[in-house]
Amino acid sequence: MYEIALNILNKLENNGFKSYIVGGYPRDKYMNRESFDIDICTSAKVEDIEKLFDNVDKTYSKYGNVIINIENYKFEVTTFRSDIYLKNRNDVIINFVDTLEEDLKRRDFIINTLCIDKNGNYVDIMNSRKDIDNKII
Repeated sequence: MYEIALNILNKLENNGFKSYIVGGYPRDKYMNRESFDIDICTSAKVEDIEKLFDNVDKTYSKYGNVIINIENYKFEVTTFRSDIYLKNRNDVIINFVDTLEEDLKRRDFIINTLCIDKNGNYVDIMNSRKDIDNKII
């Protein structure tokens, strides 16, 4: 599954889009825990992703989110964004943004901002590994 995710990142990057595995999978990998839930954030918009991949589920595309189905795995791919919640989690204004850093600021916990790039390297803009190492959530 991880290798397929890296292939998705490479395909996006080779077509001019920044992309990263983000959230729970990088956190769990860093902590040597098994994980089967891979989320990807990218500068690509839904229509860009749809052009590059087959089997794209656009059910939540208004949120900049699609599911790519490959080899019986589902990869949630979301365009870089910021969220403004009005009354509750369902009452939200979505703003698409240009950078990974802007996207990471919307994450629920610092430990969920850890990313992996197309080469399998950790990207830790928010110092999440420090919080993981110190058991801070």
